[in-house]
Amino acid sequence: MSQQSFPRPGSTVLGVDDETLNLKLLSATVASMGYRFIGARSGAECLNILKKSAPRIVLLDIMMPEMDGFEVCRRIRKDFPLLKCRIIFQTALNSKDDILNAMKAAGDDYIVKPIQPKMLKKRLLHWMAK
Repeated sequence: MSQQSFPRPGSTVLGVDDETLNLKLLSATVASMGYRFIGARSGAECLNILKKSAPRIVLLDIMMPEMDGFEVCRRIRKDFPLLKCRIIFQTALNSKDDILNAMKAAGDDYIVKPIQPKMLKKRLLHWMAK
């Protein structure tokens, strides 16, 4: 009898990035850890997904058209107050002001692109344990 691998309970990760290649990297890394991955290509799509799904972690790009990641983060915290997810910004922006703005928007963590799968795995393990 073969064993099937099922995602761990409460282990969904929502990745939000307007770049398909970045979503593929996030998806592959998350799936390799046994977590379920949902991808969104915009802030609006992310907010729509949150109406139906309660991810444990949101991996959020900052530089996106229409609505940047800072605004998406603020809306998640305002519009979904009962959602106890961790928000990890994953972005090419790396100035002190960018990091400060991410924390002001109520983000939990910050990873600078290009994403290193080892670093992403460490951050996911850290926040999944919280």
